[in-house]
Amino acid sequence: MSLHSIYISLLLLIYPLATTFSAISHQELIRAMRDEIQRSVQKLHVNNLQKPYYLEYTITLRHTESAKATLGGLVSTKDIDGASITVGMRVGNEKFDNTNYFDAALGFFGSGDDEESFKNRRIPLEPDYSSLRRELWLATDACYKQCAELYSKKEASLKNRLRTDTTPDFTLMPPAIIADTSSFSKVNFSEYQDLVKKLSSIFINYPQISLSSVSAEFLPETILYVNSEGREYVKTKQMIGIEVVASTQCKDGMPIASAYHCYANSVKELPNNDSLFRATEQTAQSLVSAYEAQSLSEPYSGPILFEGQAAAEVFAQIFAPHLIAQRPPLTERGVQDNERNSAFQNKIGGRVLPEFLSVQDNPLMSSNGSSSLIGSYRIDDEGIPAQTISIIEKGYLKTLLSGRTPTKRVKASNGHSRGGAPIFSVLHLMSVDKKKEGESEALKKRMLKLCKDRDLPYGIIVKKVLNINVLYTVLYEQTSGEFPYAQGDSKLTVLEAYRIYPDGKEERIRGSEIAGISPATFKDILMIGKKHHPYNYLAPAVVSAFMTGGSQFVSASLLVPDILFEDIELTPLEGDFPKPPFLSFPSAHQ
Repeated sequence: MSLHSIYISLLLLIYPLATTFSAISHQELIRAMRDEIQRSVQKLHVNNLQKPYYLEYTITLRHTESAKATLGGLVSTKDIDGASITVGMRVGNEKFDNTNYFDAALGFFGSGDDEESFKNRRIPLEPDYSSLRRELWLATDACYKQCAELYSKKEASLKNRLRTDTTPDFTLMPPAIIADTSSFSKVNFSEYQDLVKKLSSIFINYPQISLSSVSAEFLPETILYVNSEGREYVKTKQMIGIEVVASTQCKDGMPIASAYHCYANSVKELPNNDSLFRATEQTAQSLVSAYEAQSLSEPYSGPILFEGQAAAEVFAQIFAPHLIAQRPPLTERGVQDNERNSAFQNKIGGRVLPEFLSVQDNPLMSSNGSSSLIGSYRIDDEGIPAQTISIIEKGYLKTLLSGRTPTKRVKASNGHSRGGAPIFSVLHLMSVDKKKEGESEALKKRMLKLCKDRDLPYGIIVKKVLNINVLYTVLYEQTSGEFPYAQGDSKLTVLEAYRIYPDGKEERIRGSEIAGISPATFKDILMIGKKHHPYNYLAPAVVSAFMTGGSQFVSASLLVPDILFEDIELTPLEGDFPKPPFLSFPSAHQ
């Protein structure tokens, strides 16, 4: 059986999963994509402008169902089908093309205004062969105009400069036809509407909490991809998630918040309803505990133990983004150094962690015990099979996660391009020395000994850190932009923290943020926990979506234990707070 016949069989297998979108079969969509690519590569050429040497089309068929509830009542629901195409093009040749160039003025004065015409361009839900060819033609034309303009500007910017970095702009690949498909979960979403109503009603019993919401979302999608090299794939993916977010103001006006989220690859992998009710109750109780706690009055500098969610978030926000191979773009003034998330670009071979720690990225790992891992996949967005990569071995950086754009130190793709740029998938922080692992009590004991040696009256345990996606998609809107979140790459917003005293007593504190933390801080990890916590979240794009035109958030997973740092700074929340309401909560006098 030929590769093409195998591919068609796979398309026929998953076709029933997307009948909502189109009466035309997937092989007809693929045929339209192939034909328009062939025509464009052969004939698209205007005057003295460079011809395209590489062209790719991506069709995304997506179904979205969501529901949001507050205090037992639905406030919004969504049930939407969508179909879109994205065109990627390179003009010139693989050694020098229109990419890896940033033109800030393009969006204001050039063809960047037309970018919506070829990136995530909406198309009819039921296209036929001819109408899809027309949509692809229009999108390709808009893309070519921008690519040709960028190529000319990039070429002009180098005319009076000596080019020292001659790393090629792209890596060519042989043809391949691959697939990664599975059946979508059968979801009666009305049940989830009822669930979020019931979960949100829990907050009725907590009059100290002024704002709260519970949301559920189900996102199945099918992706078809064809490029001019003959590389093609079809893949399906789905995600279902629950988000619980609550906030209030303390008597001194300080805004505080608590949050819980869980995501899974299928309905059956979500926590059961009893677990969700317990998690929502704990979210409410945690916020009330913070409401009644004293605020941090003075800065703390010393050992800090990050547990559970907080350990995962500190690793996710401060360390993980630097594990991506990035290439500084050219501008009209030369190479623009990218300071953001670039601490390890020249560190391959150097030590970035203690020698008892290693880090692996394994996109092929779809579960850990009973926990689903939403960062898993088998084919990346550039059609490269996923690879398990040992990034750090015994503290030393061996490589970075990459796509098809070469850098000085990483020349080839290792199958990690998603959402428009390379990003991690399932990161695993592990110890190679069992003596450096310990149970929770052992970690606390080690921290208290450090505090005693340094004459510190207490240590700090951080149990929850604000997730970036929750901040921007829920909490910011919920609080009308008034929530005081930490700003800057070296800060983290703490949601739940405790002082721990020499006698083992723990005391809740509020109003604090981690300050002055950087990737280099991770060299000072003293111990880790024995248990690795699976953590699913939506990771902010490492390479700005403004640069790539890709996704702002990408599904990712972590396997991270509790982490004890030798020295980190915890500072009080400063600034002016909104005035609290003049009257007490209505239910307080019922």
